[in-house]
Order: sequence, then structure tokens, then C-alpha cells
Amino acid sequence: MLLEFQRDFAAVIGARAEGPMRIYRNTSLGGCVDALRDNFPAVARLLGDEMFEAIAAEHASQCPPRRPVLALYGARFSDWLEEQPWVREVPYLPDVARIERLHIEALFATDEESLRLDELQGREDWLALRLALHPAARFDWLTSPARSIWQSQRDELDGELEFDWQAEGILLTRPGLEVQPTALDRAGHRFLFGIRLGESVGDAAIATASLYPETDIGSLFASLVNAGAFAASSHRS
Repeated sequence: MLLEFQRDFAAVIGARAEGPMRIYRNTSLGGCVDALRDNFPAVARLLGDEMFEAIAAEHASQCPPRRPVLALYGARFSDWLEEQPWVREVPYLPDVARIERLHIEALFATDEESLRLDELQGREDWLALRLALHPAARFDWLTSPARSIWQSQRDELDGELEFDWQAEGILLTRPGLEVQPTALDRAGHRFLFGIRLGESVGDAAIATASLYPETDIGSLFASLVNAGAFAASSHRS
């Protein structure tokens, strides 16, 4: 499906440059396209250079940067992709772009120590704690296999994409200098969502267990802590 779409799109962009493509080739929109390529490398790899260039130029012409620094350019890119009629041929693409946006946000987030499990040892009130997410923690639940597709492009795997069409969750953290992706199930997403809303650890655990009774809540919480999802400062305050 993607290969056929790329061929059809390539035939269109092979025509004489008009509109956004003409502007891109002759103005500073090229910098916006380059920034989008840097910020959304998996999307660029999925579409191919020529197709991505045309799409990025169209986006840049409609959604120019609001700030002079382009390192974070593309906040509206995933939503814009979802509005394009041709995206029906590659319905997972907006979700892949969402993951890449979260990756950029995690990369440039404020530095902060991550909570460690050993810091909770000996605390009898840990269930009552209202932890804060780490500034670099980003998570989402996606209605497509975008995490698997994004990971395949991150690992630069070649060949046709063949994935079971199912929803997937992702957690992105930055426990060190690099952003680390972690697969997130529905229970993990509910737990983190509760923490983000201000629920205590105990309340988030009860709500998660009621929805997903097969989940080992203790193991889930430990895995989220070990991934670097929570800020150490929220435990110490």
C-alpha cells in the first residue's frame, strides 16, 4: 500500500513545481523543511525524500514557525497530517508523527532527577504520595501500531511494513542523556494518566486495578519508576 502510494505521489511531484514547492525551492521555507526532516526522521523515511519534501513544504507554507528557533518546529505537524485527504492511504502516519513530537519534547525537557525505587523503601505512606511526572516523561495511547512502525524506522529496518493493526501505547523517558522508549499497555497508560491528573499512587493503583484486574500493580509501578517516569523532587517534597 505504501509503495503504491509513493509511486503515485512521485508522479505528481514530478510535474513542474507550483505553489508551495516553487516557494520552497526559492525561499527560506527550505529551512522549515530541513527542520521538519530533522524532527520527524521516521516520517521522512516512510514517505521517501521527494514525497516528504513536498509535504513538508506544504505544511510550512500553511503553518509557518511561530518562533525563530526551529529545533522544536512541528508542534502542529501530526494534526495537520491527519487533516490531509491523502493520509487515508497511510493512516498510521499521524500517530508516528505524534511519537516523534513527543520524542523531541522529551529530548529538550528540563533536567531533573528521576525517582528511584530505593527512595521509597521504608516509607509507609508511599501509597498516599502524589508523585509528579518527570519533566521529560511523555506518554500516549495510539489507535494504530505506530509505536512498532516508528521503532522499525528508528532501527532502519527495510522491506514492506507488516504489522497487526492494533492500538499501542508508548512511554518516552530520559533517565540519562538519551530518550528511552518503552512499550506501554492500557494499564500503564491509565496509571500514568491518573498521576498526571493529580491522583495519589494508591488512588491510581485502585482505579487501574478495577479496570484491568489481571494487572500486577506492584510490578507495573516498579517498571514505571525504573523507566524514569517520575520526578524525584515530588517524593522529597
